[in-house]
Amino acid sequence: MMWILAFVATDIYGNRINVDSLMREKHVILDFWATWCAHCDEELDKVHEAFKNRDDVAIIAISQDSKRNLNRVRQMAKSHGWDFPIIIDEGKRISSRYGVFGLPTVVVFERGGKMKRKIFGFNPRLVDMIKEALGLR
Repeated sequence: MMWILAFVATDIYGNRINVDSLMREKHVILDFWATWCAHCDEELDKVHEAFKNRDDVAIIAISQDSKRNLNRVRQMAKSHGWDFPIIIDEGKRISSRYGVFGLPTVVVFERGGKMKRKIFGFNPRLVDMIKEALGLR
């Protein structure tokens, strides 16, 4: 059994994100992606649409783009209407802690921080898989 590995990071807009605080109150979905990943934006769109109105779920996108691509990441977030925190994981420090070796990868944690599911690659059933893992409807 794996528990969330707490970290504090700064998102692409300079906001401080404390995952430890978030997971005390909400289920946490970590979505690992990159602007160059063929299916990542489609997956993030689906996750965002499914959970954007839920107060009990937090989405955090972890981009494997370099900081040189910060403007590209911001433009993609704006064009898709993503309002969740996006962190650039330069050097893949966060990704390696969670065993992420390919994109997209989603890691799902229930409130309190226990990992419920890790989903590798694009899957058309992604939203259902997340909801099932968290016991949501």
